[in-house]
Amino acid sequence: MQEFTGSDYVRIDLANQFGLDRLNWNDRLFWVRNNRPDMHNLVATAKNKLAFTKALRALESAENGESTNFIMGMDATASGIQLMAAMSGCHTSAETVNLINTGNREDVYEAVSKHMSLQTTRDDVKHPIMTFFYGSQAVPKRVFGEGEHLEAFYDTLKERLPGPYGLMKLFQSHWNPTAEKYEWAMPDGHVVHVPVTVKEDHGLEIDETEPHTRFTYRAQVVRPQPEGRSLAANIVHSVDGWVCREMIKRAKTKGFLISTIHDCFYAHPNHMNMVRQLYREVVAEVADMNLVEMILSQIAGRRITYFKISSDLGKKIRESEYALS
Repeated sequence: MQEFTGSDYVRIDLANQFGLDRLNWNDRLFWVRNNRPDMHNLVATAKNKLAFTKALRALESAENGESTNFIMGMDATASGIQLMAAMSGCHTSAETVNLINTGNREDVYEAVSKHMSLQTTRDDVKHPIMTFFYGSQAVPKRVFGEGEHLEAFYDTLKERLPGPYGLMKLFQSHWNPTAEKYEWAMPDGHVVHVPVTVKEDHGLEIDETEPHTRFTYRAQVVRPQPEGRSLAANIVHSVDGWVCREMIKRAKTKGFLISTIHDCFYAHPNHMNMVRQLYREVVAEVADMNLVEMILSQIAGRRITYFKISSDLGKKIRESEYALS
């Protein structure tokens, strides 16, 4: 794994906030150094103007030899698919989402778009990909219709992301039409509790008002449902939550603090080498464990056997470069 100084991480964040987070590290650093004299003039065209300005001020402090309390974030590159690739032991998927180092900063959305070869763009496929792996059928249909474009989308996911594709189908197949809730424990003892609810509309009349008042209110009611599409999302999110808890806990043992917003990990730039190392290690442990078997056995109330595509993915993840970018 390439390591950088705190000042270089501020430069990387500056490039990220401008909108260049899909470039390789060295290309981002080169862009900052090449444009350093005109950096204040670039604020207006930055993707995130406020965050870009904060990073620029932090860089100026660093260049002046001043200490700074600047906090920056590093995003997982498609965290849901990353975790499903790790859980399934899928090398093909892991390469596409930067869990296996290819020498470049990969972009799963761009890869799917190019593979489809149907005049689709990265923006076209991003939302359908994100929602599909959490169980959605409606979003892909809304974007691609029900013809050849939709079939090409699914065929591409099967080919480029076979582990997560199969895992999503497996998770959804364990929906229980008689269940009022789903529960499972994570490796750290945290118990996930997910009630099965449905929205109900109820009418209410108030006789004491003048004129007579009628209104309808909507409530969430716990009730078994014959069909449901939330299991994949809930299972993956529970693993995501475990990753966040482990990152926070392990950083504390190393003597620094991490804050998280979903799959983005915030820390002082001086600690970013360790943040990246911790993330690789925690996700590698997801690959080393059989979380699919553990979670589905608890959901089903019986032993579920799950065979990963490969059992050696953890080693590759520990050697990855752009898992956080």
